[in-house]
Amino acid sequence: RLFIVFPFEIPYFTKKEIPFIYKGNPLIDAVDGSRAMNETKEDFLKRNSLEDRPIIAMLAGSRKGEISTMMPVLTEFAEKMRELPQYADYQFIIGGAPARSMSDYEPWLTEDNRKYIKVLFGETQSIIRHAEAAVVNSGTASLETVLFNTPQVVGYIGNPLTYQIAKRIVKLKYISLGNLIIDKGAFREFIQDDCNPDKILAEVRSLLENEDYRNRMLKDYEEINTILGDGSASAQTAKIIVEDIRNA
Repeated sequence: RLFIVFPFEIPYFTKKEIPFIYKGNPLIDAVDGSRAMNETKEDFLKRNSLEDRPIIAMLAGSRKGEISTMMPVLTEFAEKMRELPQYADYQFIIGGAPARSMSDYEPWLTEDNRKYIKVLFGETQSIIRHAEAAVVNSGTASLETVLFNTPQVVGYIGNPLTYQIAKRIVKLKYISLGNLIIDKGAFREFIQDDCNPDKILAEVRSLLENEDYRNRMLKDYEEINTILGDGSASAQTAKIIVEDIRNA
């Protein structure tokens, strides 16, 4: 049995005449049942000794290489945004990746920017949930951000040679799961040289200041949620597996 978890896989396996079962995406189950979805912002702030100020979530990726390329961009973006009077009170919270430690982030944290940039481990979903907007390294986190209904911009910087090779081989319009699911640019993706502090700042400001723009994104989020299923993918898939075992 082949169980697939993304709707854009359906045409591929159909064309290859490989039987498959699609019952939705299990990430919906995980998000709906998460602590983040069922807690208040007050609980989150208190648990992490944070002040009650607006939050911008920053997710630099899970691999050491991703962190080392994204952290300089994210910290400079945060610095530029804080220099604007209307955002001087904002705090920028980095979701520390599970397999990483503070040593992976510390090279880009200074005595000054530590006043408004924090790294929290084991809190990524809560950071996304309670943020006004998120800057996300492309990956599963960008889909989680959709499910938590937080406006986002995606950034990705890869090895230049690898990127040039992939660009010529992989023919995709988007790199983020949410955009791939609806085959539409629900949110902006800044890749390679386009992933810079100025472009990210401009986009985050649009998310916060342009209500129509923000609402269009959230409307696309609704479409993504609908396509991904009703949140019972795990239970339905488990039921089929158990029935197969019983009938074997």
